[in-house]
Amino acid sequence: MNTIQTSLNLNGLTFPNQESELTKVENKVLKLIPTGKENARSCSYIAETLKISIRTVIETVRRLRLKSFDIGSTTNNGYYQFKDEKEYLEFMSKYSKEQARRNQVLRAMETTPMARKIAIETNQDAKGEKQK
Repeated sequence: MNTIQTSLNLNGLTFPNQESELTKVENKVLKLIPTGKENARSCSYIAETLKISIRTVIETVRRLRLKSFDIGSTTNNGYYQFKDEKEYLEFMSKYSKEQARRNQVLRAMETTPMARKIAIETNQDAKGEKQK
């Protein structure tokens, strides 16, 4: 595994270096992600170049983000590394809105007929077990 040293300099305050160990695949994917939204690389391009599946690319980018790498994505153009604060803020705004929409759907799905049926069956099973 390769080790990458990263540090954060925020308005002159430097935070201690954080080491992130990258797998070979993470390192290769990261090297293919350009800086700047206008240069974004598609998931399929990265997958074809590295001869890995699109699912592997998506999962690898997820892991890189969890390791605090600044990676944005666009609906059509693919992945990119933020070139400035504006790109970061635009991405975070879009991502937050998408997450809010997903949460709305999740809450709605918890009240569908199937969800109610499962809740009733679970309650009946629990009552039946208690009576035994």
